[in-house]
Amino acid sequence: MKKKILPLIALLLVLAMVLSACGAPANNNASSNNTNTEPVQEDKHLNVAIYWNANVDTMNGWGGWWTMRYGIGETLLTMDANMKLVECLADSWSVGEDHMTFKFHIRKGVKFSNGDDLTPQHVVDSIKRIAENNSRGGNLKLASAEVDGEYAVFHTTEEYSAFPYMITEPMCIIVNTAKDMSNYDIYPICTGPYKVIGHVKDETWDLEANEYYWKGVPKIKYITNYNIAGDSRVAALISGQIDMAYSPSTATLSLLKDHPELKRIDALGTRESDIAINCREGRPTANKDLRLALAYALDRKVLAQISGNGTAEPLSRCFPDSVGYDFTGVTTPDYDKAKAEEHLKLAGYTEKDAEGYVLDKDGKRLTLKILLSSSSNTAVFVSMIDMWKEVGIHVELDPMENVKDKRSSGDFDILGNAGWQTMNNGDGQSYMTNRWTAVGPDNYVGYTTPEFEDVMKRLNQAFDPAERSKLYAEAAQIIANDCPAIFYAATANYDVINTNRMNDIVIYPIDYYVVDNTWTMK
Repeated sequence: MKKKILPLIALLLVLAMVLSACGAPANNNASSNNTNTEPVQEDKHLNVAIYWNANVDTMNGWGGWWTMRYGIGETLLTMDANMKLVECLADSWSVGEDHMTFKFHIRKGVKFSNGDDLTPQHVVDSIKRIAENNSRGGNLKLASAEVDGEYAVFHTTEEYSAFPYMITEPMCIIVNTAKDMSNYDIYPICTGPYKVIGHVKDETWDLEANEYYWKGVPKIKYITNYNIAGDSRVAALISGQIDMAYSPSTATLSLLKDHPELKRIDALGTRESDIAINCREGRPTANKDLRLALAYALDRKVLAQISGNGTAEPLSRCFPDSVGYDFTGVTTPDYDKAKAEEHLKLAGYTEKDAEGYVLDKDGKRLTLKILLSSSSNTAVFVSMIDMWKEVGIHVELDPMENVKDKRSSGDFDILGNAGWQTMNNGDGQSYMTNRWTAVGPDNYVGYTTPEFEDVMKRLNQAFDPAERSKLYAEAAQIIANDCPAIFYAATANYDVINTNRMNDIVIYPIDYYVVDNTWTMK
């Protein structure tokens, strides 16, 4: 069957390039309860440009993110569009009294894309495969796992309230472990709405609707994902090569105004943009008041506009609103030049030179540097430098080909970060633990306090969502007070679709939910 289908796809692709690409994207949420009853649109072939990766094996680092983005795989639990934890391949689950035992009832009637029935043994073997082989498998804190009738049971090494959320992480996609898995980097057998039927290295992924999909066979028969760079995706839409582009470069969005058939659909994402401030003793920025002066001096509205070109919102705390936690009452160092100057004085910087820059205790101009990759877009950082100048802080750019050595050694004042995904697994605990605890692998600034560490420990015992939300607010306030990072923008997830080819889609806060079975074409 595959041999017959592949030539058909090749022919369709050629016709699509010549006449105009066929296609319509829609959005993915593995937890959607929508079941398709309409017949598959056999003549429909959607061409898209979404995230690109050469490997979709969940065992391979972040490969599972693409397995999910392409609509190939699913997890036991998932996050819905409102950032609520809901069932997927498991239709119920429970936590043991020891807070270390997690029991999932495996949904009946689910089949893999090859027609095999999903069983609890597949689930246990899939999760153990990840825990033992994926570079991030240790995040599961898995001690053991077994099958108990219709249930898959997992035991963690300690009380771990984030485990159900961790199970939503795409590395935990369930694969058919009863088959040869040696080619799962390209042809994984999973339960999602689509399966891979072809791949051209560095060029395309070809997907076909999964005829066994438990929520209903997708209405679009074929999807081809092209490897098109972000700054070329709008041009590909205009030319008709593709029908949908995920997150094209913001610099190209102005081209849409002359093409009313191209529509942008947005949703606030769960990523934040910030700069990290070195808290280590011996650095000028070890002084908390200097860090707060830097924070109060920045106008987030301007920075968000520069960084997102209309696709970002100002942000002054460590989580965007999209995450679903209640941050009522949390105060942050928003733009206030008077407070910036006040904290400069509290930090001991009371004298200025002829150019208006503050002097250190030795009478020399205080000069800070922003460490960033030489390939970074410097517009945001140049704007920050101008804002800091207004309150008397002299800051310079320090671009480097490779920032890893200086970053790891702590030899910097300010670190120009890329956007951070705050909800790697449907929950913010990993993000906060990794960035601001003593054992955090991403704690480049050397920040740690007993108060913050205590909140993280209490999170491990907090299974009630409302209690977790309160603890996240408490943690966010500590970070706002101590200022180990300055947050300036929350970015949107957005697609651009050709409305002549496809219907609207839903965009989800977490950006690993993209392709699903609800997409339809015109």
